[in-house]
Amino acid sequence: MYYDTNMNWITTNIRFPEDVYMELKLEAARQRRSVADIVRERVTKKNTPGKKSLNRLMKELDRLATETARQNKGIDFTKGLIEMRYEQ
Repeated sequence: MYYDTNMNWITTNIRFPEDVYMELKLEAARQRRSVADIVRERVTKKNTPGKKSLNRLMKELDRLATETARQNKGIDFTKGLIEMRYEQ
């Protein structure tokens, strides 16, 4: 991973359970990189799905919504949620 040398860097301490730290250490050793570099890489990946993953997720959500609507004909979930929210 490339980092601009003009970036401002901040040093911090992070606590990991021993087993997680050892996994990071082993991965860093295998790749001949520092643990800090491995952690930075994982943090900057941001856990956002790629376009293909997002499309699959949207198709699955659409399928689930269609199935839910089929199984619950005549039920207005939005109305129900609003009623539940303002029940006293």
